[in-house]
Amino acid sequence: MLELDGSLDLEHFTLKVKLEIKRNETVCLLGPNGSGKSTILKLIGGLKKLTSGNLRINTNTIDSGQTFVHPRFRNVGWVPQNQMLFDHLTVKQNIEFSPNSSKKEVSELIELFDLQHIQNKKAGNCSGGESQRVAISRAIASKPQVLLLDEPSTALDEESKQIIYQYLKIQKGVATLLVTHDPVEAASLSQRLIILEKGEITQVGTPDEIKTSPATPYSASLVGLNFVPALADGLVAVTDKGVELILSESIQGQVNIVIPPKSIALYKEKPVGSPRNVLMAKILEIHHLGENVRINLDGQLNFIAEITNNAFEVLDLHKGDEVWAAFKATELITTHT
Repeated sequence: MLELDGSLDLEHFTLKVKLEIKRNETVCLLGPNGSGKSTILKLIGGLKKLTSGNLRINTNTIDSGQTFVHPRFRNVGWVPQNQMLFDHLTVKQNIEFSPNSSKKEVSELIELFDLQHIQNKKAGNCSGGESQRVAISRAIASKPQVLLLDEPSTALDEESKQIIYQYLKIQKGVATLLVTHDPVEAASLSQRLIILEKGEITQVGTPDEIKTSPATPYSASLVGLNFVPALADGLVAVTDKGVELILSESIQGQVNIVIPPKSIALYKEKPVGSPRNVLMAKILEIHHLGENVRINLDGQLNFIAEITNNAFEVLDLHKGDEVWAAFKATELITTHT
């Protein structure tokens, strides 16, 4: 349904993107601030032109060196972060604004997004959650082939989030590209994740694939994992800081090592016993998360450990304490770069 293979010269870097989204598929685009996520939406929506390459919707070229289709003729529904509703019109008038809308579909969308009680209310008087539901309804009513959502649940109440999430899970006939900073939202709503960093796609995969084998430190941070690049020689890998890590299987060359936070045990005294990786570290931050505690550590490596509340209380840990962090070689996930 949507194919983008092109580049755009920006002030600080060149955006180079190759992606494809199928009909009935929801794909989430994640990346640090300034990585180019919103720019991709503007390219697809027609607010920016490619420097080179091609953009196609349903096999029709809409942006290339020879062709540029005006935004109004692209059949793209776009919901930006500021919603851009017509404040002087009612909720219903906003939703039925597109000439492609039908009375039947507008009525169904008003019911689907729970807007019956405010359909005659001026859009300018709606709450943030109501406005977002109206904006998405209006985009859907235009019968788009591609739906673009830029941070659709930011600062929304839980009820509005669940209504929007429910629609995204049942929508048909549309290719949906969702920009979000929330990895939980991305994993729960999408079939695939696209990771964008400094204008380039660094990883594409299902939520499980990215959780199992993150390709960059940013990907690892999304799923709460520790990521360590290193040079492996057999059963030992050396990081760029010269830290040696013991591996469970022999491997050669540049590798990425993922250390699950829950695999790290903390000690006040240096542990002895079975072979394991043991590093000294200082506690930078402590975060209580339900039954567990996540602890940011700084030392030979910067990483996060996650231990139980019981272990935390027994160890009597505090910010600034020095501890020993230990993890078995068998707990590491090692892949070639």
